[in-house]
Amino acid sequence: MLPSTLIRPSSVLFVFLDGVGLGEADRAINPLAAHPLPAFEHLAGGAPWTAETPLVSAADHVVRPIDATLGVEGLPQSGTGQATLFSGVNCAALAGRHYGPYPHSTSKPILREQSIFARLLGAGHETEHLAFANAYPERFFVHAWERKRWTVTTYACRKAGIRLRTTEELRQGDALAAGITNALWRTHLDPSMPEVHEEEGARRLARFAEHHPFTLFEYYLTDKAGHAQDAAQAESILRTLDRFFGALLDLLDFKRTLLVVSSDHGNLEDLSIKTHTRHPVPLIAHGVGASALAEATSLTDVTPALVPLLGPTKTGA
Repeated sequence: MLPSTLIRPSSVLFVFLDGVGLGEADRAINPLAAHPLPAFEHLAGGAPWTAETPLVSAADHVVRPIDATLGVEGLPQSGTGQATLFSGVNCAALAGRHYGPYPHSTSKPILREQSIFARLLGAGHETEHLAFANAYPERFFVHAWERKRWTVTTYACRKAGIRLRTTEELRQGDALAAGITNALWRTHLDPSMPEVHEEEGARRLARFAEHHPFTLFEYYLTDKAGHAQDAAQAESILRTLDRFFGALLDLLDFKRTLLVVSSDHGNLEDLSIKTHTRHPVPLIAHGVGASALAEATSLTDVTPALVPLLGPTKTGA
């Protein structure tokens, strides 16, 4: 139950970074410690994102590590980690193992009925008020239908009736590519797709937050760079993200919007290994209502803390 004194945000913007943990402050293996990243540090209360990042617990700013292992042996994976993060149910324990990258069969009923989108709909929000900002190319949909393999986020959106955005919306400026800048889209899919700078990507996401009570954006290149063990690639994407976050921090009205940043498992923070890690992941809440997340300790705690901030909206509820 929310404290009666807690001021609720008008909107929550959730930026999900795949595969980012809080590891050793070792510049030789951890790109989050190796490079100056002013926006990242601002989000974390002035410190780099490492295991040494101090806790922040203020009314409008929370920074804390949360557990991604979920009491299950082995290395955390995207399928069960994301399903847990976006539902509040320990999907790794339910499956009896960490599983990924797609949803485990035992996670699918959870995502249908208890995803953050499903919960917000149950609290009275309309589907058009909930947004998933990512755009997907046509071939993604073809492969997903043919193989019946949807990612956690797209599966949750489909089951809740949340719009999945396409090439056309990306071209019109009504969506973001997963890499923010459209560079990969232009290289591998469509050279005619307009270039997008990080600042424009931030403007697009800020518009989502202005017009939707809840918006989710998923960034996955962090996990890919971790698996590649590529220090140059890691630096490049972190600088892209830092410019993006810097612009977003300037654009958002934190008196009405809560920015949440978190991840599903560690990876990028240790380039000495190719696999995921068992490190905790960051949970950052910046803006009005942030203190609702001040007691979170696990992936299971995020969605149950966020949903009450935005609901219920039903008359008499």
